[in-house]
Amino acid sequence: MVQLKQDEWTRMSSTADARDVAIMKHCIELSYNCEVSPTAFSVGSTLFLPSSSPQFPILKSRFPSFSKTDSAESEGLILADGWSRQIPGNTHAEANALTNFRKVYGELLEGTDSTTSDLPPIEDVLADASCYATMEPCSVRTSGGPSCALELVRSKVNSVYLGVEEPPDFVQCEGVRILQDGNIEVISVSGLEEECLKAARRGRD
Repeated sequence: MVQLKQDEWTRMSSTADARDVAIMKHCIELSYNCEVSPTAFSVGSTLFLPSSSPQFPILKSRFPSFSKTDSAESEGLILADGWSRQIPGNTHAEANALTNFRKVYGELLEGTDSTTSDLPPIEDVLADASCYATMEPCSVRTSGGPSCALELVRSKVNSVYLGVEEPPDFVQCEGVRILQDGNIEVISVSGLEEECLKAARRGRD
């Protein structure tokens, strides 16, 4: 069984809540959109706004709803999806989800009258949003690109849910520590570690 590093495991909470498991399974599906690479993982990520957020009633007609089942009441909104190499330039899943959300939200703002728009500032939406990712957000990149963990800290998301820690195939990742040092809650979604790792290493066997 894949396990988190002990020092990080003791500092992180975990969840097996049906909603969180369902969203993580959605992220696993996203990871299969990735063009496989022998030198990089394939990761899926989603920015999710829970229905408990005060921004939910304002945004529910503008973003896809997410439910545990087709007949269930909405659990929240999918603000954006992202996956590794979705955007050209060896890009990562979490950064792509953030980029995709900012693009869509910017277009929404441009399409409204700024004096009458009920759209909240993007910072308020991100402050209530959670990022789900099949693998621990990167801290260091061999390509020298931006750290996804730092990007999430700078975006001031509410929390990050991860499916599995990043194994030391390429670098030693400290994404959990960076997120926690940035006052972002990190939660491990239990039970999908092997699926997340298999998807991440796809095409490298």
